[in-house]
Amino acid sequence: MRKTLLLCICVAAAGYFGWVQFGAYQQRGQARVLAVTDKERRVALLESDGCQAKVDLLLSMTDRLLKAGGMLVPLDIGRDIELCLARGIMSASGRAEMERTKLIRLFPVND
Repeated sequence: MRKTLLLCICVAAAGYFGWVQFGAYQQRGQARVLAVTDKERRVALLESDGCQAKVDLLLSMTDRLLKAGGMLVPLDIGRDIELCLARGIMSASGRAEMERTKLIRLFPVND
């Protein structure tokens, strides 16, 4: 009787563990799909103006950031500018402005 009860408990625990793991697997899959979709949406928005809005935003923040004791680029702006540089979708004027102000040095550039 005890062995049967112990076996039932073990089978139930294994089933529960499998169910939890499968749920976690599904959530990770959904998170990956959402991340890819978000990145595609961001790229489309950045391509629409050649990343000029992000460059302008960074340039407008430069004085304030330098006065704060260093040049720490906000994560969302930095991530988008890196994406523009990596994909080659930054406009020539935006890139020239980044090079003129030497802000381009803050980002890894793969030429």
